[in-house]
Amino acid sequence: MKVELSTWQSKVWNDDHRFKVINIGRRAGKTLVSILKMVNEASNKKCIVWYVAPTYKQSKLIAWSMLKEYIPQGKFNETELKCTLPNGSEICLKGADNPDSLRGTRIDFAVFDEVAFFSSWRSVWEALRPVLVDSKASCWFISTPNGFNHFYDMFYQEAFDTDYKSFHYTSFDNPYIDREEIEKTKKEMTERSFAQEFLAEFNKPQGTVYEEWPLSNFKEVPYDVNLPIHISLDFGINDPTSIIWIQNTGSEYRVIDYYEASNANLDHFVSVIRSKPYKEPELITGDYAGNARTLTTGTSPIEILNTKGIHVRSKAGVKIYDQIRLTHQIIPSLFVDKKCERFRDCLLNYRYPEIKDTARNQENELPIHDEWSHAMRALEYYCVNVKDFDHKVIHIPRVQGFGGIEIGGYNV
Repeated sequence: MKVELSTWQSKVWNDDHRFKVINIGRRAGKTLVSILKMVNEASNKKCIVWYVAPTYKQSKLIAWSMLKEYIPQGKFNETELKCTLPNGSEICLKGADNPDSLRGTRIDFAVFDEVAFFSSWRSVWEALRPVLVDSKASCWFISTPNGFNHFYDMFYQEAFDTDYKSFHYTSFDNPYIDREEIEKTKKEMTERSFAQEFLAEFNKPQGTVYEEWPLSNFKEVPYDVNLPIHISLDFGINDPTSIIWIQNTGSEYRVIDYYEASNANLDHFVSVIRSKPYKEPELITGDYAGNARTLTTGTSPIEILNTKGIHVRSKAGVKIYDQIRLTHQIIPSLFVDKKCERFRDCLLNYRYPEIKDTARNQENELPIHDEWSHAMRALEYYCVNVKDFDHKVIHIPRVQGFGGIEIGGYNV
C-alpha cells in the first residue's frame, strides 16, 4: 500500500523523539496519520499497538472502520475491538474512561487521540506508564486543545524532558481541505472557538467564570512559616471532596496546596490534613450543607470534624452567585503554586453553560456542576467566610511562671 503524507504528517512521522505531542486543528488529518502509523508499526514486526480515545465508544467510532479499510487481511474481534494481523501483531482500541483496564499488558506503541478531552489523564498515565518500561515504547499524544489542562502541560513538556517533542499545526496545514470552506466556518463561529478548533490555540473555555484570573499567577508559591494557614473544604458524598490550603498576606491570597479524592471517608481527609508539614490552621471554612446530619449516623460531617479538632466555619443562606461575586474580588490577587496543577485546571475550566444567544445574564446564572466545580466551591466558601474573620491574632509565646506553671500559649 502506498500513501502520500502531507508535509506536517511527514515531519511528525520522521521525527525520532520517543514521545510526540501533536497539537492540531480539526480536519487536519490527525486520525488518518495515526492509523497509518499504527498499521506500519504492527506490520514491520510482531508487536502490540494500542489506540486510546477518551471513551471506549469514541475509540470505536473514530478508528474501527478506518482500521478495517487499511488492514483488509486482518482478523477483527468486534467484541474486544482488537485486530490481529497475519504476522501475529495486535492493534487494540481502548477507552480512557476506565483507566484500570489499561494496566498490566505490555505494549510496543500507543496513540492517545483527543488526549485533551480525557477526563482523568493522570489516572490513565499512572496506569499505562509502567507498561511502557520493558519495551521502552513510543507514544503519540495528539489532540485539539481543550482549554488549559493536562494537554497544555504536555505540549510544553519538551522544555523539561528530552524524550518529548511538540508539534503545532492548524487546519490550514491540510492541503486536501478546502480553505474557503474553513473561512466560511470561521464566520459562523466565535473568534475564541475558531482559534481553538481550527488554529489549535490554547484558550480559556467560553463562559469561564473567573476569566480574569491571570495565568501568570501560576508560579512557585512557597509555604511561608510567618503567614497564617487557612483551609477550605468542599464536602463530597457522591462527588469528590476538595481541600485547599491558603495563605493570606492581606493583599495576596496564595494557594500553596490542594488535595482532591473520591470514595473516601472523613478519617482519610483528616489524616491528609494532619500529614501536611504546615502549622495549625487559624481558619477552616466549608459549605454550610456540611452541617446536615445523615439518617444513618445522626451526625453531620462538620460535627464529626469538630470531634477531631477540625473546626469548620460556615455561613448559611449564601447564594451561589453571591459566593461567585465575593470570589471575583480576590481573583486578580490569587496566586497558585505550580504543584497545584489540578486546582489551576479547575480555575481555567470552571464555566457557565453555553448559551447560543450572545446576550447573557450571568448575574443569577449557575456554573456547570462537573469535575472542575468542586475546587471552585471550596474557594468560594473560603471567600464567603474569610471576609468576616478577624485576622488580628496575637501569638503569645509560652513562658514559664513561678513553679513551672505555663501562663502563655493561648491566642487573644
